[in-house]
Amino acid sequence: MRAAGLKAISTVVESTAILIKSKRPSDPKLVNLIASRIRGVITAQKYVLCTYNVERPKLEAACKITPGKRAPTINSLEESNWVAVSAMVERKKIAIAMDELTSVGACDILVMKIDNSRTV
Repeated sequence: MRAAGLKAISTVVESTAILIKSKRPSDPKLVNLIASRIRGVITAQKYVLCTYNVERPKLEAACKITPGKRAPTINSLEESNWVAVSAMVERKKIAIAMDELTSVGACDILVMKIDNSRTV
């Protein structure tokens, strides 16, 4: 709307989309694929990707703050005793998580929007 120079002046209707699956769909693979895609978009809207660097001795404390959906991804850095950590964090909790990460010694904290996902 903004790109067209329009603005909302009133809400006429509010609605919610619901996906209903037939007990015997004609193409179950397609139904599952569509459901998986919808779940991916919903998950992407709820989470952000937080990436940061931390010294290895402080890793356990940092991972308690950002445990990720399953587990954080940890990669060694060229600088000895340092690691890079990436984890999905709930969007509504990211500001507090960043503050807590800073207090345990994490640095170079980046937060990135997730456009889509396939997670369990």
